[in-house]
Amino acid sequence: MDEDTNVIVGALMAILSIIIVGMRFYARRYKKAGYKWDDWLIVASLLTMIATDILAICAISANPNGPEAATEANDTHEYTPEDVEYTKLSWTTTVLYFSITATTKLSILLMYHRLFSVSDAFRRQTIVLMALVIAFWFGCTLANLLNCIPMKYTWINSLADPRYCFNYNYYWFASGICEAFLDFWIILMPIRVVISLQLNRKQKIAVTSVFLLGFFVIASGLLKAILGYIPGSREPSFTRTQLWTSVHCGTGIICACLPICWPLLARIGKIHPQTWPGNESVRRLWHNISSASVLGRSRAHKETTVHDLGWPSTPTVKGPRKMSSTSGAQGVFIPLRASNEGSQSDNYEYHTSASFRSEMRETVSPV
Repeated sequence: MDEDTNVIVGALMAILSIIIVGMRFYARRYKKAGYKWDDWLIVASLLTMIATDILAICAISANPNGPEAATEANDTHEYTPEDVEYTKLSWTTTVLYFSITATTKLSILLMYHRLFSVSDAFRRQTIVLMALVIAFWFGCTLANLLNCIPMKYTWINSLADPRYCFNYNYYWFASGICEAFLDFWIILMPIRVVISLQLNRKQKIAVTSVFLLGFFVIASGLLKAILGYIPGSREPSFTRTQLWTSVHCGTGIICACLPICWPLLARIGKIHPQTWPGNESVRRLWHNISSASVLGRSRAHKETTVHDLGWPSTPTVKGPRKMSSTSGAQGVFIPLRASNEGSQSDNYEYHTSASFRSEMRETVSPV
């Protein structure tokens, strides 16, 4: 994979991440829900990702032949100042990489703690996993900083004395496997809660699919670790792993933001509701789960029900007015209200067609 392709993919993932994080903050502001720690952590992840992309561009600009020097296996190779500058910048990106992934994971876990804290056991599990992510973050960052002692050997890989540098090839592969384990645990955590909800099978599948999107993040992380590994070498191939590293970081940020951004997407989609994918029950469920993440939680319940996620399960129909959709089918515009105890009520709207008007009840259950 050439460096130009890696730079283009990195820039594309950064642009998509900027857009989705911007939509996340707009959705929070639109719902007047305020900004939480999980929002600021995802901003930190985004800024660090942008910084690594800039460093990667600077590295290849400083020395277009830098990738060859960084993976040089000839112990007689003479490193030029440009080679050293490239390896320094590349090394900095590997140090920052763990800050990107760790802050993304912590953002997701804090959202879980706010949205799915339905039991003491779940809260404890969330806290334990946050502690593991923080330990992984600082441990891997420290290992990068102490890769070689003295540090000068870090810039001249082929001349690095094994007595002073550990095998970074093994380390990169092992850290990738450990990270995949953490990602897998994070994705599975809310699925057990969803299964215990009072939902029918279709609804459970629809909600679970939201979290299963994160399996692509795991796949990209594993590809990053596997493709970078070079048997018999002391250094991984960063040219082979850079593309999937960018994809891994970008998709992680996108997946962390999607549940919160969905109310904004639903508001845009109500202009042409018939063009949304899937049936209407699934669309409403996606809207409700993301509304819960925007509105937040005010208390934990003893029983795991739809209300534990803060979903407005019984909306009030106030003066519906007929309107036509793009396909000509009659629909109804229903203003809904969802409120949290001890907090100001937030209004949101949802456009639904006549196919499930009969499902609507006449009261709004407080969250």
